[in-house]
Amino acid sequence: MSKKPLKYLCFSIFIIFLACAPKPVIAPPPLYEGWEPTIDEVIAKAGDDIEVIKAIADIKIEKNNRPYSSVSASVLIKRPGQVHMRMYQLGILVRDFVIKDETLYVLTGQNDNKLKRLGRQLYNAIIWWDGYGSGVMHRKGEEYIIRTEDKEIHIDSATLLPVEQEIKTLNTNIRLIYENPVDNEGFWYPALIKIFVDDFTFTVKLKRLLKNPALGEFDFQIPARS
Repeated sequence: MSKKPLKYLCFSIFIIFLACAPKPVIAPPPLYEGWEPTIDEVIAKAGDDIEVIKAIADIKIEKNNRPYSSVSASVLIKRPGQVHMRMYQLGILVRDFVIKDETLYVLTGQNDNKLKRLGRQLYNAIIWWDGYGSGVMHRKGEEYIIRTEDKEIHIDSATLLPVEQEIKTLNTNIRLIYENPVDNEGFWYPALIKIFVDDFTFTVKLKRLLKNPALGEFDFQIPARS
């Protein structure tokens, strides 16, 4: 074999190796390692400068550990407590709803009060620090644990990213697991959130998360009352 074909063969093998090699996992920087903050400082670091979050996500829904449904979603979250969510299946808009002042407004699709529950779960999952200002915090190993009367969250002490959360309601307990932290221009967030509610599991893959995006004219607009 001549040297030229051999050179191209080696180059091709090298390219295939690079394509198949696992990408290195980039961990969030331990910016807060060795710091002993107060609960107010933790909450301030987590979200004091955040008023609006926009998330693009794929949501897989399972019931009793079996596939139930899946949607793509565009979610706008505005403090305090507002959610505008558009849900798509096969590229078609199937749900469009707004939660404002604890009221559900369905703009597209069937009116289903479960939408309000899903919207609230996503709000609590992403804007996790809301409602913890009156809580009590202590350190356990490498985590800070903040408790209120109905919620508990575990936070990585070195990164201040959430690890898991439990929310108690009148009828059920909601458990959230946070995984796969990623970086968006210095803004770190968990790209995978698993939400366990009764027989359902929602696996939320955040493809993109934007902090304080500009809002459009129709964001959070609700139907006029007749």
